[in-house]
Amino acid sequence: MLKYDHIRLDLEKKFGEEINRIIHGNIVLKLLIDARIINSDDSYSKVMDSYNFRITKEMTPKLFDLCVEVKDTLQFSDQIDFFVVNSPEMNAFAIPSNYKEIPHRIALNSTIIDKMDDDELRFVVGHEIGHLVTKTYKISQMMRFLFQDKEPNMLLKQKFMFWEKLCELSADRFGLLANKNIEKAISSFFKLISGLPKNTIDFDLKAFIKQNKDYLKTHINELAAQNISHPIPSLRVVSLDIFSRSDVYKKAAGRKKTAHDAKLGKEMDKILNRFFFMGNETDVHRMRFIASAGLIMAQIDKQITQGEIDSILDTLAHYLLFPKNFLDEMIKDQKINEIFNDSINNLLNPKTNRGSIEQESEMMFNYLISIAVSDNDISQAEIDFLNSIGSELFGFTKEKISYLIAVILANNFEPFGL
Repeated sequence: MLKYDHIRLDLEKKFGEEINRIIHGNIVLKLLIDARIINSDDSYSKVMDSYNFRITKEMTPKLFDLCVEVKDTLQFSDQIDFFVVNSPEMNAFAIPSNYKEIPHRIALNSTIIDKMDDDELRFVVGHEIGHLVTKTYKISQMMRFLFQDKEPNMLLKQKFMFWEKLCELSADRFGLLANKNIEKAISSFFKLISGLPKNTIDFDLKAFIKQNKDYLKTHINELAAQNISHPIPSLRVVSLDIFSRSDVYKKAAGRKKTAHDAKLGKEMDKILNRFFFMGNETDVHRMRFIASAGLIMAQIDKQITQGEIDSILDTLAHYLLFPKNFLDEMIKDQKINEIFNDSINNLLNPKTNRGSIEQESEMMFNYLISIAVSDNDISQAEIDFLNSIGSELFGFTKEKISYLIAVILANNFEPFGL
């Protein structure tokens, strides 16, 4: 019996469990299913049946047998209906169901079928079934429902976006188990990237893997912050190559008993941990300022509230996937004032910050104001501190300081206690 959890990425499982805990997924999902809010009328499947070609044994026996073979290889017992969608886009997608009477749907765009050979198609179908066997779609469904009319806080948003990429990497592993051919799995990435059939050029697997490893090393910081649901192709190629050489893959492919592969987990963590920070050298100084200035500002009124801590963490989440660890380390180090002064000196120095110093100053000062009002309270001590910082460090006039504070109060301050 194939142990799905042994195949999945450790970080994908970890992030998924954390997001599920944050949104109270065990409660929310049951409510949505019982209320028939998701997949309730099977309307999308009716559209699929009416406007797209269903893959059947009678009409397309070879393609039908391939899809069923992949499903059996991955030992997935739920019912799946397979379709061909007339589209020039190189894409395939799964439409999961939460009800036994409604089958899952997997759609293959016609261009993919036209350009990929059987082993490449096995990888694509296996990837889509991978999304179904891991059941990660349930978290995506809950997130879409909970935040259909509003944005989640920055930390949850960033973690969810990163988790979505990890889900794709996990699904790729199931695709490889479906075709057991690393060259064909990776050549499918080549076709997705280029849109070309493999025989157009002299495809070299080793050269292609090396090219993607080099690209990943060079561009990893800028790529980490991309606002897309899928991981970059370079990360997918390198990750799948690593998995193909792992002990758990060899055993699973040989239908032998598997166990958690700690070595594979460590090797993947070395790559993925580099995505936890999303920025450049100047952003490091910004992070240090956000954490130190936030703590200093929060304790002006002698009491640091959870609202103030949450505001600091939410701002740090623009740069870090684990901002609490960063903040805890700074508190533990007990050099907050030193870090505060050093970060300001670097951010306001044209030699170390090539951006607009005036704009940087306003952003820093506005952040301090936002921390002051994040507990929905404002004290004279906080106003005095802001006046002092604004004039002495940033060179603002009293009028500008008062204006900036007034704007933040108008947009963010909600007095309570009436």
